[in-house]
Amino acid sequence: MKTSIAAAVLALLLPGAAMAAIVHVSGHGQSYDPGIALANARADAASQCSAQGGTPVEEVYSHVTRANLWLADSIWTCEVP
Repeated sequence: MKTSIAAAVLALLLPGAAMAAIVHVSGHGQSYDPGIALANARADAASQCSAQGGTPVEEVYSHVTRANLWLADSIWTCEVP
């Protein structure tokens, strides 16, 4: 009886322990070219994700605006173990 209860508890705990956490990371970039600014923002977000030991999953939001330079923001979903 004790082994079946222990097996049931382990069966419930193991799938939850194996799941990765989903976090959002943001990156920022600036350049005189809007494409380069957005590429820099995406690279910054990817480096933020990998600094946490995760992998970038998908881009959630990106925005480019004009000031003295082109300013870009990129928000990504990151899967962290």
